[in-house]
Amino acid sequence: MPSEEARIAILCPGYGVVTRGVEIFIGEMISKLHRLKPGWSFDIYCRAQSREIAPGVRLIHVPAVDREKRAAASYSQVCHHLGVFLRTRIDAECLSFTLAAMPKLLSARYDLVFNQAGPFAGRFLQWKRRLDGTPFVHKTASGYGKLEIITARQCPDAIVATSPYVKEWLDETCPGSHVECIPNAVDNALFRPYSPQELEAMRNGHAILAMKRPVVLFVGAMDPMKRPELLISAMARVPEASLVMVGAGLLTSSLSGMGIKGLEGRFLYVPKVSRDQMALYYNACDLFTLPSEEPFGIAFLEAMACNKPVLSHRSPVQEWMFGDAGMMCDCTNAEEYAGAIRHMLATDFADRPVKRSRAFDWSDVTARYADLFARTASERGKR
Repeated sequence: MPSEEARIAILCPGYGVVTRGVEIFIGEMISKLHRLKPGWSFDIYCRAQSREIAPGVRLIHVPAVDREKRAAASYSQVCHHLGVFLRTRIDAECLSFTLAAMPKLLSARYDLVFNQAGPFAGRFLQWKRRLDGTPFVHKTASGYGKLEIITARQCPDAIVATSPYVKEWLDETCPGSHVECIPNAVDNALFRPYSPQELEAMRNGHAILAMKRPVVLFVGAMDPMKRPELLISAMARVPEASLVMVGAGLLTSSLSGMGIKGLEGRFLYVPKVSRDQMALYYNACDLFTLPSEEPFGIAFLEAMACNKPVLSHRSPVQEWMFGDAGMMCDCTNAEEYAGAIRHMLATDFADRPVKRSRAFDWSDVTARYADLFARTASERGKR
């Protein structure tokens, strides 16, 4: 395949519907790649309605179970009862997505398929590769664990690990797999430090700018996997600071009630913030934190790019990502978590966060994806 032209399929069920890490990454990656390789075209298979979103970039509608609906919850409950491993609500979405996408993908010819729809789609892509030689690439989403082992054993033509630790683990656990380390990236033009004058000009209409300082910020789904209740519990022990939580999910009602009751006068819940407004929220806080065990955590990069220090649950991935721009602690221990929050709020990180974020700029990451996709597609039909 000449590197100047390529037809690439992206499998991402939530794209155009959900605004979380994977979906944000896909949108930014395609935008950057399309500028670098204007001869490349992209078909994004997703739950959103079919349409052309840019010249050479199309959404292909795939009817699938919504991860937030009753059918996905029922699937999860039944699979838990039966002891099935792929049993989450997202697994229900990915299974139904794969079944619905199969006829469309079988009849289409692509130079490469980039899979972000899990091991159900990976199994189908194995069959498609045997039939017509189409190579496929998988990007790790869950970090370490059985899910990534299952996917690696489906023998993608390439696996993208987002940190050197995940690459090392996959190399040892699944020898023979072709694993390349390409980190996630951050848009340093959109996410940047605001001046005091810029923030003052935005004060009207943005409640976060009226909160008592210092402000601790959480951005993520209000789901059990993100463990937002741990942060509320820790913040109850930090009375001198305010908490702002952005995101929606299954725990929205209970958590907003917890925050209002336990953090009276210093709690703000915002269910949704547009992408172009998100940098304002990072700039308005003094500390960004997520208590979940993140396989990467793009939100950490966004906060760092706005020159805000970051705090996470203890993990070698975040230790590598943060450098001297943040800290880690045991977020399951409320006292330790609260102590870490207080320590970080009292520490001057100067420009260390924004300087560290520049190691994850899109310019380098885009070039590495372009190279990987071109090399992989050139091997079409040879496996």
